Amino acid sequence: MQLKIKKIISRSKDIFSLILEKPESFTFYPGQYLDVELPIRSPDKLGKSRTFTISASPTEEFLMITTTKSASKFKKTMGNLKKGDNITATHPIGTFILDESSPAIFIAGGIGITPFRSMIKYAVDQKLTTPITLIYSNSDSNFLFKKELEDWRRHLPNLTIIYHNSTQKGHLSKLPPTTHLPIYYLAGPPSFVDDMEKILLDLGIDEINIRYDRFDGY
Repeated sequence: MQLKIKKIISRSKDIFSLILEKPESFTFYPGQYLDVELPIRSPDKLGKSRTFTISASPTEEFLMITTTKSASKFKKTMGNLKKGDNITATHPIGTFILDESSPAIFIAGGIGITPFRSMIKYAVDQKLTTPITLIYSNSDSNFLFKKELEDWRRHLPNLTIIYHNSTQKGHLSKLPPTTHLPIYYLAGPPSFVDDMEKILLDLGIDEINIRYDRFDGY
């Protein structure tokens, strides 16, 4: 499938988004991802494709991929893309999706916010009433999508957001108590996800109620 780039947004010196045209009849669940292939000469051992979360919601009229820059050939090629260029992508994949019927606690580490941006925007547009808590850990105070998140919090009374600056407060090591029996969604670098999983298991959370999305650096 070919997806055309409508716009490129610089989010920070290290993060950017590709805004893509959404084909007719394109459907997906919030939290799913695409495998993206780029025309790379002499690709590395991972090949010409990488996996990226769709950070837009199914309710929006565009698709979006948001990612970090790096020195890899793939990311350099991606960073040189321009408006009007096409990327090759699979159809949506993945089971890290929002269960609309259960209270949710989202735990994001850095760029791991991307699937939760999709899920929260979807919850706002669908006016979901199930409790949602976002715990967002970042290495500084430049929380990705914060302006949107704050706007959505005003429109979704059941949404709670906790920001955690790990440089100021240390690594996230404690989670707030909850009176619900939620599903925990973990997304971020593998080490972050592993640490959060251990904390939850030590708290006695059944692993059946923990879902994961590990982000490699590429």
